[in-house]
Amino acid sequence: MFYFLLIGVIHKSLYKDSSIIIIHFWHLINSKKECDPIMAVALIDLINGIFSIIFVLVSTIVGLITISKYFKTKKRTILWIGLAWILIVSPWWPSSLSVLCALITGKGLSLQLYLFIGNFLVPVFCFCLVAGFTNTYLLEKQKIILVIFFIFGVIFEVYFLYYLAIDPSVHGELQGLVDIEFRGFLRIYLILIILLTLILGILIALNSIKAEQPEIKLRGKFLLMAFISWTIGAIFDASVTLNFVTLPIIRIILISSAIEFYFGFVLPDWIKPRSLK
Repeated sequence: MFYFLLIGVIHKSLYKDSSIIIIHFWHLINSKKECDPIMAVALIDLINGIFSIIFVLVSTIVGLITISKYFKTKKRTILWIGLAWILIVSPWWPSSLSVLCALITGKGLSLQLYLFIGNFLVPVFCFCLVAGFTNTYLLEKQKIILVIFFIFGVIFEVYFLYYLAIDPSVHGELQGLVDIEFRGFLRIYLILIILLTLILGILIALNSIKAEQPEIKLRGKFLLMAFISWTIGAIFDASVTLNFVTLPIIRIILISSAIEFYFGFVLPDWIKPRSLK
């Protein structure tokens, strides 16, 4: 009788201990799952962030390659346009950084930081683009044009930073981890910048297409494709709901604009038709 009683006590004790271990292990799994930064990133946000990173990296490399041509040719237009192409992707910087922060810490960028990183340098991009354009086509009026754009840029920065400090929701609202919906004056300003970029880009491209040299004509065609692709991609990226179908298509269009820009300004030998070699 004592033997069976002892077995019963041991069995009950083991059952109790094993239950505690199982419950503890279950809570450990759940707590780890909640704390895992990767689990905090939705799949659509992850894909969005990855495409943003690719677009930013490709455009930055293309811009740096373009700038490197300045040191050989000493043409300021190439320097300004190269800087402009690096800054043209600044609105995609925060989505790239936000997904990286989320993967590391489990949290993306705050609204204030997101807005600051993505929009503070937009007037600088605008200045570089206009400087590159006027350096080639309106050199005699370049100074006054740049002064006007500089003044507008300062006004924008004052307005932007003021509301960024006291009420950033005036400028926009985060939509998930890596996306944002712009509002008010900032939204109108960005639309105007997109239109300005398209107009100046088309003018630069058409001027090259009208040239007599076949190589310059080909460069102009690539530049025309680049600025149109970027405009289409930027508009749809801001206005269309991004899902597993629209997101890859829109970002591929944007990435293609950077490659087309590279062909337009650098035009590597391997892409030149035989007639140009």
